[in-house]
Amino acid sequence: MFGKKSIECPAGQWTTVIRSRFAQMPAVWEVRLRTEGGGEVAGEFEETKSKWIFPGRPVTGQLRERLTFERGYWNTFYSVRVRPRYHVTAEMS
Repeated sequence: MFGKKSIECPAGQWTTVIRSRFAQMPAVWEVRLRTEGGGEVAGEFEETKSKWIFPGRPVTGQLRERLTFERGYWNTFYSVRVRPRYHVTAEMS
């Protein structure tokens, strides 16, 4: 509907790539990470979901070139942030 959104993510720093507040409907985001020159995508992500007003525990994982994130019902507050080992550009659709 709105096209792709791109965010620059500096190496070694946490960058929020998805943040939604006061939303209670499911949503799915496809995230594609790319480095300049086609180098390796490495680092970590942190996904945090709430259940209405009760905070959730962050879930962590390793960055890959393509990631899918899902916000479920009642995830009123939802965020995903990444910390790449090398500078990457995140494209969401």
